[in-house]
Amino acid sequence: MLIMRGVLITFEGIDGSGKSTALAGVARMASEGKLAVEGRRFLFTAEPTEGEEGRLLRERLRGPAAGGVGAAAMRAGQMEELFLFMADHARHLAETVIPALEAGMVVVSDRYSDSRAAYQGATLREVFSDPMERVRELHRPWSVVPDRTILFSIDPALAVDRCLSRGEACPSAPKGPEKFEREEFLRVVAENFKTLARLEPRRFVVIDASRPIAEVLAETAEALAEVLAEG
Repeated sequence: MLIMRGVLITFEGIDGSGKSTALAGVARMASEGKLAVEGRRFLFTAEPTEGEEGRLLRERLRGPAAGGVGAAAMRAGQMEELFLFMADHARHLAETVIPALEAGMVVVSDRYSDSRAAYQGATLREVFSDPMERVRELHRPWSVVPDRTILFSIDPALAVDRCLSRGEACPSAPKGPEKFEREEFLRVVAENFKTLARLEPRRFVVIDASRPIAEVLAETAEALAEVLAEG
């Protein structure tokens, strides 16, 4: 009997890039048999997870901005957030990702360790000299590297407008009062994602997410078909 190895595909991008919408579209296509690959089962998942660490992270991200906090307390909070994300990632691997891969499934995750490198690489700029590489080093010994990462690329100004048009504050961006502050932060994060894609061009597929969702979804499906054909 042929034993199929599992495949790990991750969707990455800044808030408002449309990656979650694309993942929902891909999940719908899979359920309708439009991504059918003989013998393949799909598992769609996300980070932060629904576990305890993920719950704490969502509470932090949705909570109000901390006012009047000193530099030392701010750095401590940023480090605490990083390690909460890592703990959530560890649970995600142990309870969801690795078992599914061992069962030969196609795991598609909305956010993964690259989000940590890109976002915490932005928030920890005052803590480390090369924060993105530090975060990558922390994950390297124990995380599972995706077979393919689809990066949904978009101008941060458009991404912020998308969030605001849905009545959402960009959930992973600082909760400053000004749209400008969120946009500038996401610009740093977007550059970090671009750097990651340049470092691993064989793993990353970059999709222009500013286009209509039908076009984005079609290109995403093509990228998925390509990696599944390789597997």
